[in-house]
Amino acid sequence: MRPHAHHHHSAPTSYTFNSAANAYPTFPSIIGPLATDSPAPGLPNATTLVGAAFALIGKFKTSNPANCQLCQTLMASVAARMKAQQETLSDIAITFCTPLQAALPLPICIGLLKTASTDLGGVFPAIDMLGADGQTLCAFMFGTCDLPAPPKLDLGKLFKGKTKKPAPRVVSTCKKEPLKVLHISDYHLDMRYVVGSEANCTGTGNLCCRVHPYTNVSVPIQEPASIFGNYLCDTPEALGTSLFRQLPKATGHRWEDFSFGLFTGDLVSHDIWELTEPYVLAEELLSYQHFFDGMGGVKIFPTLGNHDTFPHAFASFPSQDKVLPANASFGIQQEWNYQNISAAWENYGWLSASEASTVVNSGLGIYRAVTPEGLVIISLNSDVWYYFNMYAYIGGNSIDPTGMFNTLISYLLEAESKNQAVWLIQHVNVGGSTDYEALPAATDLYYQIVDRFNNTIRATFFGHTHADEFGVFYSNNGTVQTAQTAASVAYIMPSVTTYTNKNAGFRYYLVDPESFDVLDSVNFYANISNTDQWAKHGDVTWEFEYSARDTYDPSHTLLKPDEPLSAAFWHQVTEKIYTNEAMFETYTDLRTKKFRPFVNETAAQRNLTLCGLRSMSVPIFERCLGSMKSTTSFL
Repeated sequence: MRPHAHHHHSAPTSYTFNSAANAYPTFPSIIGPLATDSPAPGLPNATTLVGAAFALIGKFKTSNPANCQLCQTLMASVAARMKAQQETLSDIAITFCTPLQAALPLPICIGLLKTASTDLGGVFPAIDMLGADGQTLCAFMFGTCDLPAPPKLDLGKLFKGKTKKPAPRVVSTCKKEPLKVLHISDYHLDMRYVVGSEANCTGTGNLCCRVHPYTNVSVPIQEPASIFGNYLCDTPEALGTSLFRQLPKATGHRWEDFSFGLFTGDLVSHDIWELTEPYVLAEELLSYQHFFDGMGGVKIFPTLGNHDTFPHAFASFPSQDKVLPANASFGIQQEWNYQNISAAWENYGWLSASEASTVVNSGLGIYRAVTPEGLVIISLNSDVWYYFNMYAYIGGNSIDPTGMFNTLISYLLEAESKNQAVWLIQHVNVGGSTDYEALPAATDLYYQIVDRFNNTIRATFFGHTHADEFGVFYSNNGTVQTAQTAASVAYIMPSVTTYTNKNAGFRYYLVDPESFDVLDSVNFYANISNTDQWAKHGDVTWEFEYSARDTYDPSHTLLKPDEPLSAAFWHQVTEKIYTNEAMFETYTDLRTKKFRPFVNETAAQRNLTLCGLRSMSVPIFERCLGSMKSTTSFL
């Protein structure tokens, strides 16, 4: 057992949740002064915008040059109106949303527009709507454009002249007792969760277990929300904290047996149309307090998810300040969030003062930390590439507009020169699974970085999909995909939240303490169909689910004992999933953490699943699918 070395110079302060933060927003129902007319001649009024929105929805996911041009032209005219009147969306919300009620419930539509109004009114005029950025936006938002090809990369310049990879390192078997490293993701605490409310709801964006201001409380409850959670709901406090109470019993290990933990983002509930700044911050800080209280002094290295901002997924960057109005610039839009979060991380002893200061001073919410064992952990902000972050579309099809990848490359060059091992943690997957949600240019650059530094990067870790998945990176941009060309692996982490139709999960890795290679991924789950039994005996039962090593190499032919789960191993697992129906079903069953009833995938879903395993960038995923059409969109 490792000595328990998690002491702080001063006792951390505790965060106390104030229930006032739970208050739902009250959007004034007044119609803005420019709701029905136009702020300047030639700019669209609300009626024109409603008509145009319906026209685009009518062409939804039909990508062709005419539809693409229609969308980009409309977006340019909306941007022109917003330049004259930043709060366009707030002003037109009621006029705009009323005719859309059949497709989108009024409270959700109005809440989305009013919450996003200031940011979108600042961002849209800064996006080149008639160029590649507007094309990317129309591809994701309406599916009316193909995604543009990413820009050509000058790798010599990007890698600061150091394009030559070192000789491949010799991967040896583990000689010492492995470290245990906890991984949790997508906590999605819901402090507005109401036990006994409707757990099988319709018409509220399908986030159930809630009494919204507009909930009709006279309707009889069909399925009462359990104190321990339900499949159409986010995480009630009793389920979230049970993970920490029950982990020693479930795993058979004491807290002090764990060296450290990872948290790959998303703390806040999914009701993005009724968030407030106090609610988002309270959910973030209370979740971190749960982690600190529950983990027996074990350090956790966190990263930010798309839900860990207000408004949801909107994160501006200092590099954009010159093209944004002050109220949408980094200092107003995002800095407060990074200051509060990094202060919590430092308070709990997870990051040093200098590491925590990087989160804010970088303007990117990122940091580099070194564990006591000597592993370098680099936390990236996936809002840089996330398709829902409207700020990401400003130069979204250019090379590294925020400068985050330049910082990453500097960190990796330094680690390479010092012969240090690196893990990369971030939230949103850069590749594909059941769909894809990342801007192609950023994912293409990320992929080349992982290939170049695959001797240094031991693995990459993601969350976001709520599903238990993995993906393989290959050399030469994935042009040849074999065990020999497999360059790195991505562990895409199952969620604590059960939203939607998934069981709750966590895992730990067994890790070689010298090389920091992953030797096994050991997974646990809470089967939410058992909530009645749990309520009877007072807490959640977390159970062993599977070991990656035993499940994907049951006859132990791919790996020698104590040999790590290499990229080559994971490629061989993809071959089994591709060719063996039983292994394909195992993978898709574990993806939901054994949700029942098990549902077989359609041919289209199967194609997405198989492509996703070997497509850790959006361009490669689309090459596998055979099209540059977006499979996903906001609507």
